Amino acid sequence: MTPIKKEEKKELFVELFKSTACNVSACCRKVGISRNTFYEWRKYDKSFADIIKDEEESMIDFAETMLYKAIKEGKTAELIFYLKTKGKERGYVEKTEYEVSTQKEPDLSELSTDEILTIIDASESQT
Repeated sequence: MTPIKKEEKKELFVELFKSTACNVSACCRKVGISRNTFYEWRKYDKSFADIIKDEEESMIDFAETMLYKAIKEGKTAELIFYLKTKGKERGYVEKTEYEVSTQKEPDLSELSTDEILTIIDASESQT
């Protein structure tokens, strides 16, 4: 059996990438390469990288189409997701509120011990 050449592996990878919804792990296993090899190909082979990027963009387009379809069907989770991501400017965003106390601890450095004890006694008698 003749070993598959690198360029043939790249071509096979691209075919599989398109048919597996851009699943890098599955394609690497089927082609017999490591994930590291895939990332090296993508880094050093502009043509390969462009093809991969185009396919990833196509998957995003498809996902957006399916999201739009679900929104048109009135599916609540999809509506909420869309509004949280695309409707932020209109207030559709979850916010976490934090209460921050700006009250500083009193500076007791210039008080005498007797004055400090008087303050402590007064606070204890209030409780």
